[in-house]
Amino acid sequence: MTKPSGESDAARSSGPQSHQASFGTAPSALAETAWTQPEHRSLVLETVVSPFHCLYQDALFFHAESQLRQTRSELEASRLARAAFVLYLSAAEALVHQAAVELGRPELWPMVADPSRPLPLAECWRLLPAIVAESPAANHRFDPTAPPWPQFSELLALRTAWAYPGPPPARRAYYRSRPDRPDEFEPMEPHEIPEGLEIPADRLRLPKTGLPRDPYALRPHHLDTARGVLDAAIDALDRRLGGALTERRRHRAEPTRLIVPHDPPTQGSPL
Repeated sequence: MTKPSGESDAARSSGPQSHQASFGTAPSALAETAWTQPEHRSLVLETVVSPFHCLYQDALFFHAESQLRQTRSELEASRLARAAFVLYLSAAEALVHQAAVELGRPELWPMVADPSRPLPLAECWRLLPAIVAESPAANHRFDPTAPPWPQFSELLALRTAWAYPGPPPARRAYYRSRPDRPDEFEPMEPHEIPEGLEIPADRLRLPKTGLPRDPYALRPHHLDTARGVLDAAIDALDRRLGGALTERRRHRAEPTRLIVPHDPPTQGSPL
């Protein structure tokens, strides 16, 4: 199985060690220079974290791992796929809230990004262009029925169904015995529903994306679909914002600077 396509391994690295280009010199080199000066005893690395970038990279990691485990154990692959799916949606949540604060008008951004009054994520994505100063959204017709929005809504609905499971009848899942191994069962596909068993196809799969409603049935190839929908939704939102969402990789940027604090003044010395 191949790893999810996208950024290179180097670009996917996370943490302060991946931000050397932000200040031009590797932290180790700066640290070595600083330590040669007796007045410098400690160093502090300050970075402005992008939760979207962090969570999306974690999702990519679990996505790739789920693909690698697929041939060894479907149970392990499914477990990793669920972790990746939740992280992809958490990254989407972080993206829109971060963009609201950074791009939205001061008097309006709390409508979208106030944690004490949370809005549904789909509503946040819909409202973001309206609260951004000088947003070009008014010049672009927004059709919620056109892709990728119905598909994106299904991603959000699936996560909501996991968080708010509902009564037992809403959580029924169906498995079919394997033809070659009758004692083993696997998630049933819509085309495998036996005649006379009245199970609606959309009880098993979401109609737009084909993602399984049963979390145990999630597989790596479903993640490929989910990531493709999320990336398309990010691109569509970026177009509605005239490119402001991803301008200069703003949504992924984590600017870093090295701080070399001086020793505190000794007692009796002038400040």
